Amino acid sequence: MESFKDNTIRGLKDIIRNCRHTEDILRVSAMDSDNNSLKQIFIYYADLNSSYIQKLQTEILRLGGDLEDFASEKLRSWEDKSDFIDKLKICENSVNNAVNNYKEFSLREDILSEVVPIISQQYFGEKEAQETIKNIRSSKLPA
Repeated sequence: MESFKDNTIRGLKDIIRNCRHTEDILRVSAMDSDNNSLKQIFIYYADLNSSYIQKLQTEILRLGGDLEDFASEKLRSWEDKSDFIDKLKICENSVNNAVNNYKEFSLREDILSEVVPIISQQYFGEKEAQETIKNIRSSKLPA
């Protein structure tokens, strides 16, 4: 039977994978955008995901886990879409997945409660990103 610690470490690693994917998508979106305001927004949220990853990795190490499986993992490739609205949809879907992962993880009963405050804080950051990207997509700003 898996321990609370093992379940927590595995769940944190799943969240890290999602954050890495989201960060990658947001950085590519920033590079592809000619709109400086959008570029800054995407970079801000990509940097936020990067900081989340660092914090979660620290937690994994504190709990006695390792980060070896991340070294060999390749990020999912960016889907090349020429339409800016399609790119925003991809960003929005990635952030939606992050929000759902955080929410599901924080509600689990088989994890260590000491990580819930970190997860909750990051969840609200992802919720903010979700709303921002949704608003950008609905306002149809130029790329």
